[in-house]
Amino acid sequence: MNHILSSLLVFLTTLTTLTAQNFTISGSVTDKTQPIIGANILISETKQGAITNNEGVFVLENVASGAYIIKVSFLGYLSKEIPITVTNSNVTLDNIVLQEDYLQIEQVVVTATRNEILRRDAPIICNLVTDKIFDATQSVVLSEGLNFQPALRIENNCQSCGFSGLRMNGLEGAYSQILVDGRPIFSSLQGVYGLEQIPANMIERVEVVRSGGSALYGSSAVAGTVNIITKEPTQNSAYLSANQALINGSAPDQTYMLGTNLVADDLKTGVSINGFSRNRKQWDLNNDGFSEMPKLKATSLSVKAFYKPAKLSKITFTGFSIYEFRRGGNKFYLPFHETDITEATTHNILNGGITYEQYTKNKNHKFSAYLNYQTLNRDSYYGAAQDINAYGNSNDKSLVSGLQYSGKMGYFAGGLHTVIAGFEYNYNNLQDNAPSYNRFINQTVEQFGFYLQNVWEINNKLNILLGTRLDQHNLIGKPIISPRANILYKITPDVQFRVGYARGFRAPQVFDEDLHITIVNGEGAIIRNANNLTPEYSNAFSTSVDFNKYLSNWSVGFTLDAFYTQLHHVFILEQQGITANNDLLLVRNNGTGATVAGITINPKLQFKDHLSMQFGFTLQKSVYNEPVQWSETATNTNNAFFRTPNQYGFYILSYKITPSLTLNLSGVYTGSMIAQHYAGYIEKDTLKNTPSFFENNCKIDFAPQLNSKLGINIYAGIQNITNAYQKDFDIGINRDAGYIYGPGKPRTYFAGMSISL
Repeated sequence: MNHILSSLLVFLTTLTTLTAQNFTISGSVTDKTQPIIGANILISETKQGAITNNEGVFVLENVASGAYIIKVSFLGYLSKEIPITVTNSNVTLDNIVLQEDYLQIEQVVVTATRNEILRRDAPIICNLVTDKIFDATQSVVLSEGLNFQPALRIENNCQSCGFSGLRMNGLEGAYSQILVDGRPIFSSLQGVYGLEQIPANMIERVEVVRSGGSALYGSSAVAGTVNIITKEPTQNSAYLSANQALINGSAPDQTYMLGTNLVADDLKTGVSINGFSRNRKQWDLNNDGFSEMPKLKATSLSVKAFYKPAKLSKITFTGFSIYEFRRGGNKFYLPFHETDITEATTHNILNGGITYEQYTKNKNHKFSAYLNYQTLNRDSYYGAAQDINAYGNSNDKSLVSGLQYSGKMGYFAGGLHTVIAGFEYNYNNLQDNAPSYNRFINQTVEQFGFYLQNVWEINNKLNILLGTRLDQHNLIGKPIISPRANILYKITPDVQFRVGYARGFRAPQVFDEDLHITIVNGEGAIIRNANNLTPEYSNAFSTSVDFNKYLSNWSVGFTLDAFYTQLHHVFILEQQGITANNDLLLVRNNGTGATVAGITINPKLQFKDHLSMQFGFTLQKSVYNEPVQWSETATNTNNAFFRTPNQYGFYILSYKITPSLTLNLSGVYTGSMIAQHYAGYIEKDTLKNTPSFFENNCKIDFAPQLNSKLGINIYAGIQNITNAYQKDFDIGINRDAGYIYGPGKPRTYFAGMSISL
């Protein structure tokens, strides 16, 4: 009897132990050849998660017996779901191989909804510029890479200093909101040369949302937003690269990049540090002694670090320092005021920010707070005819702070609701002094914004986004409400249809183009706002069809989208005589209105990892209700936007000839446009119909396969092979430096090398 009782006790004890016991799930994640560090492992039923270590290995502990779905995901790869059953023993999974997401449909983006969401599930299309695009096109700074996006175009606005701007959906730069890590810290003063001051090695990716983002980001997001996501560390690494280019085979352009990423073994802390240096000599096309491309010296240092004080919280620190000196004109060996023409600036930019994020236990709710501050000091000289008074200086201070909540509110009214709500405060003080032109600006802009948005997932096919933002802008008397609505309908798992509407506005403030002085006929061209200038408003409509399909060896994508934007009280520039100092005076007034409409196609094709191709082409029309009388002597009967081609596009093609040798081809097409040409070198003001251009680039990469963690890449190529470049620049001191159009550089040879660890 005692024997039976003892056996029963042992049995019950063993049964209790097995019932209460928890087990582990372990495995490894690779991309066919390399372990993936930092991949996310999630048990869908319990939300328990883990991250792969430096060997690509993960362990999920304290897992009870049962049936589960394990979801494995990592940035740039297709996620994978694996069903498993835990039955009274530990589970070891076979090596999990993730496939690269060539079409970027599972890329996590934040700009479309101001919250993390898969790109394929975003109710508004979000396009990406990644390091692959920067590398394939040999783009060393942000402005060069943005050329290779649908409906985006970088235009050159000054023959002397190289002032450039972004056109999105045919609208000039002031209609687009530039964000850095989601913060609108990119000021008007920085916008003058800022797109060329952000180096490619500082950027993790760029998210582009077109056709209205005002409901989320406030003023000046009429055409869309460009969000620069800076590099965040994911694994220990280091790199060094050097590039030598020769503009037209003569003017050297040297760039150097280096950086390191350090991540603790427990993945609770990490830091990314990236440095950049550039030295470019001025270049003169027609041997008249005056530059067509300015001299440039630049250095930058960026830092991004994180600390996770707890499993569900994260603190991120960001910062960068940028120095840039540029000079265009003539007689570079003399002081500025002893030359015939000089446009020169020296920038010192210092930026710093902190973000705190906190999730609830079930990760259904997230709270974040952020603060970012930037100071920009600029010394300038915009002058001609040995003007000793043409020196100026600018000081720009910007601050952005905010609170945001995002959370899943559960199922009701037929679907799952994700709400995003927040408050944002923007402050900018600009002091600009140009004594020679009697320009003294002291402008303070304050904007309080409250936003609320709901993403309503009715089922696996239909997502509806409804949102609005309320802004109080100190340069506009009354509060401004900017609504936004977007619908995503998944016709099939591979075909998505989107339609959207957004209302936006621009305040009557100083814009980037106002802070640059173009030299025309030996005098300056000054822009001022009319005393009675009122805000500009917009109504933007968009629709698109997006097809993406993964086959056994092929990946195929195709996007067709259309946009239509109405501008009310549109800002226009009109000539209104000359100033007391004999400078050309351009005044910004309100026009009656304008309309911008067009379509864009963007096909993509990938075969294994051997061949990839994509191109984009935009056909559009941008017109004012009435022709803008830009000149007092030349009557204008054409109501088209200036400097805005009706057709433009790009292509990128990469072919892996061998495992170590890759051929990259790329190009940018710029259609004909109308451009103002002021008198000076020419006899009278003229509106010019420009020719079209098709610039083509070629780059060959050689990356030998080494049996170590050391990576080497040697490359060489030619940009603008056929030298598609403007031929009718003005010559001499009386030139119109603003009469410039087409590609940003002539035929340029380059070669370089990079080493990574």
